[in-house]
Amino acid sequence: MNRHVVSTSIMADPLDRIVDDRFKAALRKARDLMGMVAESRTLRDIVPGFQTQKGIYKPRDSEYALWIRQTTKGPYPDREPTVYPDGSWSYRYAPEAKNGRTDISLSTNRALLNCMDDRIPVGVFIQKKLSGFDTAYDVMGLAYVESFDGTHFVIRGEAIDADSEPMISDIIPPFQPFERLPRRTSNSIRLLREHAFQTAVRRAYHGRCSLCELGYSFRGQPLAIEAAHLIPVSERGTSKDIRNGVLLCRNHHTLFDRYLWAFDEDFRVMVTGDRMFRKSAANNCVLKAEGSKLPNLPEMQYDMPAREAIRFRLDRFHSNE
Repeated sequence: MNRHVVSTSIMADPLDRIVDDRFKAALRKARDLMGMVAESRTLRDIVPGFQTQKGIYKPRDSEYALWIRQTTKGPYPDREPTVYPDGSWSYRYAPEAKNGRTDISLSTNRALLNCMDDRIPVGVFIQKKLSGFDTAYDVMGLAYVESFDGTHFVIRGEAIDADSEPMISDIIPPFQPFERLPRRTSNSIRLLREHAFQTAVRRAYHGRCSLCELGYSFRGQPLAIEAAHLIPVSERGTSKDIRNGVLLCRNHHTLFDRYLWAFDEDFRVMVTGDRMFRKSAANNCVLKAEGSKLPNLPEMQYDMPAREAIRFRLDRFHSNE
């Protein structure tokens, strides 16, 4: 794909700007796999170039990079991406070197610069150390090269709402609790946004229930761990901002959705006074957590559940008692 075949028309999905169908299809695959942890041998079968290329993969007939891969031997192997309220994330990626020295003139590095100049996304794969796996990667999804600071590329992941620009990292906008009147969107777009919301909340909470701290997984995939909306989608609660979410195991998510427990603005657990429920929940840790602060919350203050969403949930909780 040459640079001149990128359309300049404005479309809802940024990938629609890409004319080359094969390149576009490969990027959609990286987006569809977002949030998946997969073995290298699995990715080799579905991701172009993954079998041989180790760092930046640039298809032979393209001036753009298609994906980047961060291994555990890289300069930032243990640094987790920084997650922002809109579901976007940032990561620093070292350019490829020649004879041990960074050479920005290498075709792979130039391909990433072309992506930056023309706003073409790349797939991002970060290697994880997981027991039972030979080599596994967290599929981060699609990201944009925001800048090159002279030593590293600054990578920024797509927002939950892929047709919106990621928020500026040092300017966190006010929380908008409600979606506007729904636009006509395809079912596939709605599913993509819900998947992106789930993935972003899971990353912010490091894959563990906020209440009981359990984080089930099997072969690298999360199990029975879900992002719960504080303001429900049925009441136009936003899915574009992780501040309207909290990560819960399926057990505590079910109880949360029935307004049998909630948390206040100090993140302290409140449980319904219904005697029948409390008797049935005698062995459930939700009662043991009553009055205590949620033990697992995001590291960054700006990713915490929003006060407006907490108050909305508390109103429903108290009216349900």
